[in-house]
Amino acid sequence: MRFADDDRARVPFALLGVLLLVGSSTFAASLATPGPEPIDRAADVAADRVEGEVTAAVRTAVRDAARAAARDPVTVAADTPAGRALGTEDPFRRSLRLRIFAAAREAVGPIEHRRGESVAHASFGAGVEDVEGALSRVSVAGRDDGTELRATVRGVAVTVKRNGRVLDSYRTNRTVTVAVPVLALHDRTEAFQARLDADPIAAPGLARRLTVGVTAMAQARGLGQYAGLPISNVVGNRHVALSTNAGLLDAQRASFGHADPEAAAGVRAATLRTGVTDVLGSRTDPRVVAAVTGQLPDPNDAERADAASRPGALPATRTITVGVNDTADEAFVALLRGTDGPSLDSIRRESYRASVSVDADARLVRNGRRPSPRAPGENWTLAYSDVDTSVSIRGGGRSTAVVSAGHRAHRLYAATRRVVERHTVQRTWVKSNATPRTTSASWRDAHRVRVTATGRLGDACGPDRAVDPLFRTGGALGGPNLRGGSSVARDLVAELGGPDAVARRTVTGGRTNARTRFTGDRPDDLSAWVYADVAALRERVRRLSVEVAASDAATGQRNGAARLANRVRSRRAALLNAPGRYDGVADRARIAARAAYLDLVLARLDERAGRTGKQNAGIGRALAAKGISAARANDLADLTPEAPSRRFALGSGSGARGRTAFVPDGDPAYLAPAPVEGPLVDGVDDDERYVGLAVRNHNVFAVPYGDAADLVTRTLFGDPGRVSLHAAGQSLVAADRTLAAHPNATLRARTDHLRSRVAQSMDHIRKRATRTLARESSLSRRETETVVRRAFAQWDGPGERAVAATDGSLAAAVASAAIEEGAARENDGSRRVAEDRIRTALRVDLRDAATSADVRVSQAAVEDAVSAIRGLLREEARARAGAATERAIARASNGTVGGIPAGLPILPTLNPWVATANVWVVESRGAYGRFAVTTDSGATTYVRDGSSVVFDVDGDGEPEVLGRNERIGFRVRTVAVVAVPAGKLGVGDTDGNVDERSVAWAGPAPGPRCVTPTGRCPRE
Repeated sequence: MRFADDDRARVPFALLGVLLLVGSSTFAASLATPGPEPIDRAADVAADRVEGEVTAAVRTAVRDAARAAARDPVTVAADTPAGRALGTEDPFRRSLRLRIFAAAREAVGPIEHRRGESVAHASFGAGVEDVEGALSRVSVAGRDDGTELRATVRGVAVTVKRNGRVLDSYRTNRTVTVAVPVLALHDRTEAFQARLDADPIAAPGLARRLTVGVTAMAQARGLGQYAGLPISNVVGNRHVALSTNAGLLDAQRASFGHADPEAAAGVRAATLRTGVTDVLGSRTDPRVVAAVTGQLPDPNDAERADAASRPGALPATRTITVGVNDTADEAFVALLRGTDGPSLDSIRRESYRASVSVDADARLVRNGRRPSPRAPGENWTLAYSDVDTSVSIRGGGRSTAVVSAGHRAHRLYAATRRVVERHTVQRTWVKSNATPRTTSASWRDAHRVRVTATGRLGDACGPDRAVDPLFRTGGALGGPNLRGGSSVARDLVAELGGPDAVARRTVTGGRTNARTRFTGDRPDDLSAWVYADVAALRERVRRLSVEVAASDAATGQRNGAARLANRVRSRRAALLNAPGRYDGVADRARIAARAAYLDLVLARLDERAGRTGKQNAGIGRALAAKGISAARANDLADLTPEAPSRRFALGSGSGARGRTAFVPDGDPAYLAPAPVEGPLVDGVDDDERYVGLAVRNHNVFAVPYGDAADLVTRTLFGDPGRVSLHAAGQSLVAADRTLAAHPNATLRARTDHLRSRVAQSMDHIRKRATRTLARESSLSRRETETVVRRAFAQWDGPGERAVAATDGSLAAAVASAAIEEGAARENDGSRRVAEDRIRTALRVDLRDAATSADVRVSQAAVEDAVSAIRGLLREEARARAGAATERAIARASNGTVGGIPAGLPILPTLNPWVATANVWVVESRGAYGRFAVTTDSGATTYVRDGSSVVFDVDGDGEPEVLGRNERIGFRVRTVAVVAVPAGKLGVGDTDGNVDERSVAWAGPAPGPRCVTPTGRCPRE
């Protein structure tokens, strides 16, 4: 509709004119007539003044209540009427609202303003007697990251009176915003507590940081111990405490944007006191130090800028290599001896074994057809007939050319004959009353007969391929190549009477085929050639490996041997490298030997996988006995450090408060396992001492024997009371070395006992070495005994010999001595083979003997000697070091205290030895006596000290218990997993204290406490 057409709500023009006329007359009259006296505005002014004062009072009340709520926050409601009214859903904010109501009620009550006869005053109306009623009158919200508090107070009553008469009464709400960051302080503190409570796998926080820190420290120190540094306690409670406090610093930075300066200084001091830099020095990855100590690089440091691009994995998450290694030797010796299948000699022999068969076939080339009987006359009857046949053979000569007849068959002999049969039939006829008559008839048949002799190769381990040349000289090595098959074929035909006789019998009936087997001559250098080829394959197979995460292997979550077997199986064809056509029989023999060897390797890898599976199950049992899931331990080991948090402030520049920084302040700043005097801890009575941290670490596999290791090895050895020869030998070496520098009657007696046990086991090794040399060499019995005695004499005693037997050096020494004695006396080519065979056989046999159950040593004998060594080690430390570092102890003792083996070998049979692993169960429980967070201006402080909070809810002068604030505390239980390469002394705590507990880890509820009979802390 157009505007011009719309007449809705229009006023007639005439009416407008009347109104204008009347209005102007009225206005003129009013100017000429004087009015009444002015209205009294005093009541309005009084009301305005009261409302303004109410706003100011509410703002002050909100500010004061917010600061009071920060000083005494309620985080847990009490079981009182007032506490129950607060409820469990965010009691802090509800208590804040309660404080605001009470403060506003008190601030608004006195507000009154008089103006002349008028008076205005404010109040909260009818009294509020309960918490719910008070809470319904107040609401709060945060603004600008919670740095500002916006509060609304509802139902403020304003009454205006004049001369006692109520002129007006109404209710109003007041909403104010104050620059008190009470909500941000509380929320950030709760976020800090949440980080302390977070599951390490689920979320970042203290537990994750502690796990990464302790694992990094353990791995770094474990590698140092493996390298020979004098580290007897890889993971100590001092390391757990340091990593805990470093994690607290990290959580403070992440939650508040800043860390407690005193706490940071405490971590730096503890780092020096712990001896990280002195013990590890330049060996330590800088990321390890950062993970352990919580130290942050300069914000402008290039290392920090590059941190995002570098991999986050520390040495704690390194991988280990699971290789074929010695399994290659085991399969090779099994092939030489034929212990689990055909031997190398039998493969070479069978490769030159073939069969020759003679067959004949005939084809009718002329059919003379036998004449039908014809009677000599009427009434003659055929009485009988007689056929006479004569056979003649025509043709001659034979073919000896070798012709292929398939992949493995060749025709070695062929002869063709024409066989002619001449038949004459005599028929006798009879007739009644007549003399019998005879008639005759003849015909001729002709046959073409072919006599052949075919040579066929037998089955072999390798792929079925054509062989060329075959049954004739040539091919690889240029040997006879079964050329004798033609002679065998001729002889076999001759045994059948020759080709004429075979041809005759083919037509007339009789034996016409025959078969025989023969073994052809082999080239003189075939054995050395095939041996060298398989030996080269052995070295190639030896280098095959797979990478497995160290944590996976240490916690039994991956079967590296099974993965390795699958890898070798998938590469079998490439390793076999069979040609499309064999270059003669020698080439076929070479590939057959390769195939048999690879099958043996795979069989032994499958056996390793089975042993690894049993070990993994044992690791699971050992960890479960400590209350740890192997899968969780593995997940914890895979954790990597997060990027350090940068400093930050809250709020915005445009807000009422502006940018605000929070500074945490914990008492004590550094939570130590040792007691701290009360005057240094706010919130604790000055006459008491406070222990803010209780820590415990338990080394699961401190030694390669004992309860935990027995759970792993029981299925493999069945006797949990015996120790591997390797561990026993290392312990004996340590005892001898310690005894030489520290004469001690107890240690001497225990060492002598252990020496006798180890010597008994070494007698078994000596006998095995003698048998192996007698089997694999050309030495006489006396020469063999001399060689073994000379090789064993290279080590001073049974302990050193036992270690040498398990690390392979004894086998190498025996082999070298045997070769020097002339154990391989053949020609040059065969001598290299003989030497390799002797070395390989000794490696396999002595390793097998040294890791067998037969040579395991009494656990009691080993433990007695080791415990005596530990006692002397502790005395050495006390006498030399005091608070000195481990390196200083080493310099003082000059290496006179022997090393003790530790850790769980993977595989525990040490055959093969993949790595040594260990696990520490780490627990940390702590709490601040008082934890405060202050704004950078210092105007507001949020405090958590575990105190009760009382407040006068109803204004009757009697405070009610609202609840309490919880101390900032934590409970962490995690795992540190370490793996080092195979060999040496392994990794683990060797000081004898496998379950290390701090002073506060005592009683049924270990944790932070005061040094009082009850552990409770009296208030200041």
